[in-house]
Amino acid sequence: MDTPVNSVDRTLVLIGAGVMAEGYLHAAQALGVRVGLVETPARHAELAPRFPCVVDFEAVEGVAARDEAWLPPAMALAERLAPDAVMGFAEPHVMATAMLQHRLGVPGPGLDAAVISRNKAMQRGEFRRAGLPQPEHRYPARLSEAAEWALAGLPVIVKPVSLQGSAGVERVDTAQQWEDVVRRRDGEGPLLVEEYVEGPEYSVEALVQDGRVLFTNLTRKETTGAPYFVELFHEAGFGADRPGLRRTAEALCHSVVSALRMRTGIAHLEFRARADDDPVIMEVAVRTPGDHILEIVRRAHGFDVYEACLRLALGEKPSVPSPARGPVRAAGSFFLTAPEAGTMVSLDLSDWAARPGVVRHGARLAPGTAVRPAENSGDRLAYAVLDCGDPAELQRLAAQVRSSARVVIAAPPAG
Repeated sequence: MDTPVNSVDRTLVLIGAGVMAEGYLHAAQALGVRVGLVETPARHAELAPRFPCVVDFEAVEGVAARDEAWLPPAMALAERLAPDAVMGFAEPHVMATAMLQHRLGVPGPGLDAAVISRNKAMQRGEFRRAGLPQPEHRYPARLSEAAEWALAGLPVIVKPVSLQGSAGVERVDTAQQWEDVVRRRDGEGPLLVEEYVEGPEYSVEALVQDGRVLFTNLTRKETTGAPYFVELFHEAGFGADRPGLRRTAEALCHSVVSALRMRTGIAHLEFRARADDDPVIMEVAVRTPGDHILEIVRRAHGFDVYEACLRLALGEKPSVPSPARGPVRAAGSFFLTAPEAGTMVSLDLSDWAARPGVVRHGARLAPGTAVRPAENSGDRLAYAVLDCGDPAELQRLAAQVRSSARVVIAAPPAG
């Protein structure tokens, strides 16, 4: 049983509250937890009327995509509220959240886990030290310095150390492509160069308390493939017919949590699998996964994962499904991409609205926007959250959603 929350004096500071963080606000509302919000004024104005649990606010200033923008307002809000819990939402919020949790002595993943999660090169070093499976790699000061190693092992992946959403990630297959990427990116600063690992992509979403993994979910991914690998579909609760893969994923997650010395919160581990018993770590994050993954985990496993995360942040032990039970539904998130470059004239998703199993959907880009075949997550046109009775039904629905969206793109001017 969940420990009851004393709603009289429980307060949460929530750092960042994008659309996919609203589940935390619903959970706070249901549990009677007061929320102090660190966000932009526009986002606060949108959320405050809908969530009376939001009792205070501090505006983020400067470039909101930068880590350092979030700590000053978070500290100011914490000084006023003396919160019982601190939660962060997306990647730019991880460091401010961990620092505030550390200063206040409230539950969180830990400063070391947060720092390592924000730097893929640090992850490579820690996973090598722990003997965990990961790609062979180099971390040169300039990309050109890795030329001999990269050209001897093509194809390779080039990626930045701290971005997300496939931004800056590309596969290099030939010597000519290597010359091109060096020409474009040699002055970009240190970049990771990794061997390309062939195999399907997965992620593990885990709830962790005091270093102990309480719950794991396996998500299967579909991407655009080379060269950018932008994620197009996520299927939560995967692997009911692949027990070996599920055991491998869970064991890998436990090892990563241990290597990070992670304490409490969410771990989002991405890996490829050459075979069901041969995983290779891509990266790990200690924050809410993107692409509506927590929502589809909630639907697939039939419990409120947002409430569970809030209870972890409050130092309580949440109720989570028994590992023996497995998923109770099939749920996924689908993303629509542009078939060609140009200006989007119109986007018709009316078929999605009328289709059973599509529980939520929306456009991500508006008509009049310049679009292109996806090179990162920001290029995707629309999303849909799908909820079905079984995996076969989910696959059929995803195919129907993919084929029924109607997008009109005007070609760019010649020349």
